[in-house]
Amino acid sequence: MENIIEINDSKIITDILNRAFLTVAEQYNFTRENAPTFPAFIGTDRIDDFLNKGLKMYGYKIYGNIIGCAGYSYYKENIYFIERLATLPEYRHLGVGKKLVEYVENKIKDIGGEIVEIHVVDKNIILREWYKKLNYVEIRIDEIKTLPFNSCVMNKKLT
Repeated sequence: MENIIEINDSKIITDILNRAFLTVAEQYNFTRENAPTFPAFIGTDRIDDFLNKGLKMYGYKIYGNIIGCAGYSYYKENIYFIERLATLPEYRHLGVGKKLVEYVENKIKDIGGEIVEIHVVDKNIILREWYKKLNYVEIRIDEIKTLPFNSCVMNKKLT
């Protein structure tokens, strides 16, 4: 049995993000020292901050366990960010991420959002291509001076 639920427990969210993003950190040699704000190293205090500032998070639950998460936050006008998409490594390639993205997109549509934007490690070509299959378009590369990578910004029109 599987379903998607709203989650507000920063410990659960942090655990999923840390575990899921650790594989990405290892792949690209991100460390707590060179990328302290990367989700593999984020703490519950930071997640609590995001939740208090309006981040809505959802968890993908299967047999009583939350194995993935995704959320959204308001950006400007009718544009929202999809954030913190993560699936535990042992559950990847089962369609969990796609279901979470579609669920969050529908939540954003329900509140009048017209465009969703995501930020992806620019070096992660596989993830960029995955988002393209979900009809996201690359719009720019943002340079991030405080991190060892740039961000590929992608968006999708919901209307």
